[in-house]
Amino acid sequence: MTEFYTFLEHLLYDHECVIIPQFGGFVVNAQDFQFNAQEGKIYPKRKCVAFNEKLKTDDRFLTTEWAKKKSISQKEASIEITAISKELKSQISTQGYLTIGELGAFTLNSENRLSFSPNPDFNADLSVFGLFPVGLGHALPKEKKTVLEEAPVAEDLPSYTPEPSPIKVSRSAYVYALMAFIIGGIGAFFLTEPAGNQSQSSLNPIKIEKKVATPVAVAAPAVPTPVQVDTVQKEVIATPASVEAPADQEVIYLVAASFQSLTQAEKGIKEFKSRGFDQAEIILKNEQTKFYRISLGTEYSMDAGYAKAIELKASKKVDIWVYKAL
Repeated sequence: MTEFYTFLEHLLYDHECVIIPQFGGFVVNAQDFQFNAQEGKIYPKRKCVAFNEKLKTDDRFLTTEWAKKKSISQKEASIEITAISKELKSQISTQGYLTIGELGAFTLNSENRLSFSPNPDFNADLSVFGLFPVGLGHALPKEKKTVLEEAPVAEDLPSYTPEPSPIKVSRSAYVYALMAFIIGGIGAFFLTEPAGNQSQSSLNPIKIEKKVATPVAVAAPAVPTPVQVDTVQKEVIATPASVEAPADQEVIYLVAASFQSLTQAEKGIKEFKSRGFDQAEIILKNEQTKFYRISLGTEYSMDAGYAKAIELKASKKVDIWVYKAL
């Protein structure tokens, strides 16, 4: 029977219907490509085999092909096909089921009729022979590159670079400023003695000692009518100075900023003076320090320095570093 089953399979590859006389006919049905959403696969097109119990009339096709294969006469082939049909019915009645090679299996239902279950792996379409179900690809998410952030380098004090803001000044203000500058210059000329032991070189920065001048009352001149005057405002650069304290007391500086160059320190002190810190001064760097510091005042003890720092923080919104002179 195995030889007959293989012969029947090959006939179904090329023909859409093969009838076994007095048994039934095998019919080939074509199916298009199918997508299984649950499995996520696309199955190729195929030709499935079905069975029709009502096709029992002998059309002589199976007999003719069997005679060609066995090289026998039509009459002998017809006798053998009839015997095969009876054998198939006998096995199904005796065993209750029968497997027809790779085509499928027969069973008897509750009404004692043949029920055919086709083999899902059998495909009678030779044009897709060797093709397997294809799974859909899944796009992998791109990995984000890790961005390394630079760690901030600790410094002595953060540099402070003020942003320039345009200030509109009226003409009368220029006149008042010019008069105040002239009066201040005359008073400084008469009240300040020139320093005789002052030296200057590229390796020895300027050091100016503070002197307390007795205030002199100067009569305020009459304010003239504002007149348009073309004046050139002279840029006043704060001179770095050091404050000397009595020998028996410590000098505590109220440092508000530090810079690596004297030019930056001079710009910074101009900004602090414009904000009302008239006592702002530059503390020069030495062999032990590497920065020019801007001091907003001095005290003679650390406790007094911390108290003053808290006061400036609350009133002027300025962060103060209490620094002891070396």
